[in-house]
Amino acid sequence: MKQFILSATLLLSGSLYAQNEPDTLDANLCTVEITANRGRSTFQEAARKVTVITRAEIEQAPVQTVNELLEYVANVDVRQRGQNGIQADISLRGASFEQTLILLNGIKMTDPQTGHHSLNLPVALMDIERIEVLHGGASRVYGPNAFAGAINIITKNPKYSEATARLAGGEFGYNEQGASVTLAHPETSHSHQFSILRNAGDGFMRNTDFEQLNLFWQSEVDLKKGNAFFNLGQNEKAFGSQNFYSTRYPHQFEETKTQFASVGLNTYLTKNNRIRVSPRAYYRRHYDRFELFREGEGYYSRIPGGGFASNEGDTVTWYTGHNYHRTDVYGAEISANAYSKLGVTSFGYEYRYEGVVSNALGEDLDTPENVVNEHPSAQYTKAINRENISYYLEHNFTVKKLFVSAGVMYNVNTAFGEEFFPGVDASYSLTDVWSAYGSVNRSFRMPSFTDLYYNLGGAVGSEDLMPEESINYEGGFKYTQKMSYGHVAYFRREGKNLIDWIRFAGSDTTRAANLTEVTINGLEADVNYNLEGVLGENFPLKRVSASYMYLWADTASTNFESNYVLDFLQHKADVGLHFKFGSTLFLDYQISYQDRVGEFTNAQGDEEAYEPILLSDIRVGANYENLNVFIAASNLFNVRYNDIGNVQQPGRWVKLGATVKFPW
Repeated sequence: MKQFILSATLLLSGSLYAQNEPDTLDANLCTVEITANRGRSTFQEAARKVTVITRAEIEQAPVQTVNELLEYVANVDVRQRGQNGIQADISLRGASFEQTLILLNGIKMTDPQTGHHSLNLPVALMDIERIEVLHGGASRVYGPNAFAGAINIITKNPKYSEATARLAGGEFGYNEQGASVTLAHPETSHSHQFSILRNAGDGFMRNTDFEQLNLFWQSEVDLKKGNAFFNLGQNEKAFGSQNFYSTRYPHQFEETKTQFASVGLNTYLTKNNRIRVSPRAYYRRHYDRFELFREGEGYYSRIPGGGFASNEGDTVTWYTGHNYHRTDVYGAEISANAYSKLGVTSFGYEYRYEGVVSNALGEDLDTPENVVNEHPSAQYTKAINRENISYYLEHNFTVKKLFVSAGVMYNVNTAFGEEFFPGVDASYSLTDVWSAYGSVNRSFRMPSFTDLYYNLGGAVGSEDLMPEESINYEGGFKYTQKMSYGHVAYFRREGKNLIDWIRFAGSDTTRAANLTEVTINGLEADVNYNLEGVLGENFPLKRVSASYMYLWADTASTNFESNYVLDFLQHKADVGLHFKFGSTLFLDYQISYQDRVGEFTNAQGDEEAYEPILLSDIRVGANYENLNVFIAASNLFNVRYNDIGNVQQPGRWVKLGATVKFPW
């Protein structure tokens, strides 16, 4: 009864992202060009499982961040440590968080220090046009770290000028302020967009406070035979990290800063548009300060002679300072597509540099480097770097109802040698709306610098780690038409030398290790249906989406506890409902059932299994011309759960706010 009353109360309230647009599936989704292969293909042609989250779906979703949005994508596992976009690990099809490649406008954003930082992105939901999720091994398309798939976040290219302001607030001291300005000049075919977003909160329990700032700039110029773009962004986070990485030292704290820039060009070289080239270059710098013992009022302070002490008298002399890391990543890529009667031939080259300076990761520096704006004792004393070069060749062709994409990537890494990633995808149109598809692809992932070198607080990396390898198989059926789409598939990932952090029975130390062979099998199905075309425009329920995934592993942990590789969602079912009442009121409701295999060691030192959970998020709102107001509740029914180990997730969290647009 309490659940019913709460739902009814929210229904009567007057979405931040809700827009007065037709509530149909994107009529052009079937023909949207996606990056499931190097030659590109339409959503309908793709011989892989690809999920496209459109701008309309983003605006209507009952979420505030990219992390929350991906929570309801079929076979995506979002394991949040910190809410409101502070920190989350994203994985696909039972893989670990390190095995999913994150891209921003096609630029690799995965952090070489650790995958925990890969979602430190300088963009907010209001900046995003669509998100493409490529499920399954994609190393021949995106390179080494697309081990189990890739998530490509594509930002908006505004077509008209406007300014937007937004405010939100809620429980636990949550507050949010944002603004964006876009300048679009159709006559001169160029556009510019700048956005700023800040959110902060006290947290739902001690040491879960947070503050985040996003700055993002995008410029795009349409050329006679293509376009040029420039992106610049910065993301800053500071957050209490209660039990994030260890229950032995629960009062952890972390502060990060990501700076990013990219520039690119897409153009045709010939008069008949037979050859398209796309050069691009990028740079990413990431700062990380990790405090195993939080320094600050009410926590720990430095004591003379070294070490830290709390107000309660807890003194730690062996801990003399925090962990400091600075990673630098830069790269350049040139790709080309040649169009002929035989199909599309794609080829290209990519160079990528990854380096870290730190006081915990890498090899000893001859001369330590002071950490800017930190305690005088803070120094970078170690460093390590590696370079990666990739060459690829791919050919896509269509013969009547058959579409085939076959290719290979040759990869050379200065730390791990050379590898080939071959693969082939094929689809066959059975009818105008049904197609059968299958794929076989080889994938590869290099260890992160944390995997290799970390040694603190009971976690020990290993310099002897070998890269992960896998062969990915997938087969299924797709259904695509204007009003609905769906798919059903079976997939299998045969992994070798998979990297996991494991703890043997009776030990307090968690170690990075290669697991010899692990095979993940899965069945999945999803459907997205527009009911307006069937029940009429006056029926309030406009769209329904549903998905289900079942996974099982051929290998199980016997005498050790697995942190990631064997700790996956075995069952995941999601349902989404989108309602519209008249021309003004909106309601969006998402449900997710999650059943995770694996165990973790609780704060009392006992083994504890993950319990199945049922999560619900709801957003109701109203759209009045250029004003949108909303009220939303995450974890509507106040479920107590952990995504990772002993990191408790918040119960029900209610927020409300508004956005105002000023077109000119």
